[in-house]
Amino acid sequence: MVVLTLFAMGAPLLFSALFSNQNQGKIEVNRPIEAEYLRGGKEELQLVFFGYVGCTKICTPILHQLSDFYQSKAFEPLKGSVGFTFVNLMPEVTPDQPGIFAQSFNPAFRGVYLTQRRLMDIDRDFNLFFSKSIQDAGEINHSDYVYLVRTEKNGDLKLITIYMTHPLKRDTIVEDILAYQKGMK
Repeated sequence: MVVLTLFAMGAPLLFSALFSNQNQGKIEVNRPIEAEYLRGGKEELQLVFFGYVGCTKICTPILHQLSDFYQSKAFEPLKGSVGFTFVNLMPEVTPDQPGIFAQSFNPAFRGVYLTQRRLMDIDRDFNLFFSKSIQDAGEINHSDYVYLVRTEKNGDLKLITIYMTHPLKRDTIVEDILAYQKGMK
């Protein structure tokens, strides 16, 4: 039990250490993913954030940052080609709530509801950590990374990059998106 507790406490620190040593707070992934729930957006690229409806400790501050970023002058030329998707990690809400929650931060944001069954594979596809809080059953402990996903010409999805949000390096994300659009990456 002690080893498990130490691992649970140390894993986020280890992952953060990997981020801080890799490419300005990001990890280049470039691998296909099975994430059917991310299909349907009209944009080739999308920024994806995983959280849950009503999360005030992690999601609210980051979604505010992402909305500010989305409204920024730097992001303006990317708006038609880069979407934003919030994926809800708490299946106990109604299917319409993730969209309402995401759009409360920015009307252009899309919210996705997943059933418990669909949530079972999500951590593996995205190297995502989430679990019910031991202290409060109405909360979920989860990682707070932003993911850049590309829809290939054949419709397949590819996880391109995982970005650290502390701090959110807007310039790095914009540079990466522009490089992908120009075919440099």
